[in-house]
Amino acid sequence: MGFRSFAIAGFATIGFLAAASCAHADTLDDIKKRGEMIVGVEAAYVPYEFIKDGQIIGYDIDIGNRFAERLGVKAKFMDTQWSGIIAALLTKKFDTVLSGMTITKDRAEKLNFSMPYAEASNLLLIRAGETSIQSGADMGGKKVGAQLGSAGANILTEWDKTQKAAGKPGIADIKLYEHYPEAYADLINKRLDAVINSMSTLMVVMKDQPGLFKTVGGVQDIKAYFGMAFRKDDTAFLKFVNEQFAEMKASGELSKLQMKWFGATMDTPNVIPTVLP
Repeated sequence: MGFRSFAIAGFATIGFLAAASCAHADTLDDIKKRGEMIVGVEAAYVPYEFIKDGQIIGYDIDIGNRFAERLGVKAKFMDTQWSGIIAALLTKKFDTVLSGMTITKDRAEKLNFSMPYAEASNLLLIRAGETSIQSGADMGGKKVGAQLGSAGANILTEWDKTQKAAGKPGIADIKLYEHYPEAYADLINKRLDAVINSMSTLMVVMKDQPGLFKTVGGVQDIKAYFGMAFRKDDTAFLKFVNEQFAEMKASGELSKLQMKWFGATMDTPNVIPTVLP
């Protein structure tokens, strides 16, 4: 939903402004009237959202439930394929996306994002005994996996283009998966040399499977962050969420959730960086 054009003669400028303001408040108003906040997630991204005992749980789920509680409504989480999650948001299948989505330059052209609430800088996950990959600079000639539509997939594509343009070896195979756990399985079974994913997620992968993996950096020059995503005109909803995140950061509530799900805390800015990956 964009700005509406009112072609009725005689409307004063103030009428236009009031109408635009009402349009911006629509989704937040709809949530309150409906009694339900519908959140798009991809429930295969530990520890942000995943299925356990038939329930979707995780860091994002705790945050979403907290926001719904503040609005006096219930949260409904819709499990959605990652490759189609932005299109589903734009066609109003749900009210927002809260699903470990990296704030990138390309995405920010289509969507609004909340202030960052977790770090999303990417690393390479490799097998514990791997010695041929010391940093991202060693991806040439290797088979590297990522999730379809992920920020990591874009990093691999751009790195490969840059290498080949300079006459250097590119990545032998960029293999894209519907879900990251499939990539981790291929890494264990030596069908991949590395998997690229966010630092915060890989911390948990290594904690849950001790001794199998290690991480290396050097794949990204700019720090990246996760944000909650909104349609461009949902400014009232965005304002509410940013106020809630600021409150959670100031009170230490967000840090407690990070300790619960990651075993460590992350410093995140209260504004989106001007330079995005």
